[in-house]
Amino acid sequence: MGISIICAYNDRQKLTDYLIHSLNQQDGPFELLMIDNTRGDFTSAAGILNETARKAKYEYLMFVHQDVALDSNTWLANVQRDLGSLYRLGAAGVAGKSKHGLATSVSHGNPPFFVGPKRLLRPAQVQTLDGCLIIVPRKIFEGISFDETTSNGWYLYVVDYCLDLTRLGYNIYVLPHQIYHESMGPYDCSVYEKARKNIIEKHRTHTKMIYTTVGDWKT
Repeated sequence: MGISIICAYNDRQKLTDYLIHSLNQQDGPFELLMIDNTRGDFTSAAGILNETARKAKYEYLMFVHQDVALDSNTWLANVQRDLGSLYRLGAAGVAGKSKHGLATSVSHGNPPFFVGPKRLLRPAQVQTLDGCLIIVPRKIFEGISFDETTSNGWYLYVVDYCLDLTRLGYNIYVLPHQIYHESMGPYDCSVYEKARKNIIEKHRTHTKMIYTTVGDWKT
């Protein structure tokens, strides 16, 4: 048992300083599958992540950004323990939104500051997750992968994926395990506007509202 960690990066220094540095301190078993996009060869996340996931060997797939640092050396072991107890688990992450509001285990900034309304004591169910980190059981991902058409870029493919899983009866969770995320997201919201419109159109027949960490959308 273990976690296959999949990361597409365009800044090797950030990858080393944040993700790799924190992974080197982990107690639990994992493998790191890295996608070098420093030359901008890949223009869409979904396709290259789907392709890389097929090479994974462990029970869980963790798709994570290059500038994420795990908060403790038992982070992977603690997460894997929790994942096995979650009812109808479709995906889990560290930040998400539902009609009840934001749930997060994320800090930003220097010095780091916690961005949520309150720290979680247990996993919280949400509608969608933020794309900085998402964990999916490999067996589920083998049947339901990222949609390479709806979110044909680097944004919101995780939102779309969570809605796909929810429609099929799976649950989405935010875990109570802290991370640090260096980026606070894009300053220009227009970079994901096309994907946002595609997601609304795709999911409008089965949900009236889509709750995300970058806004709530009526369908």
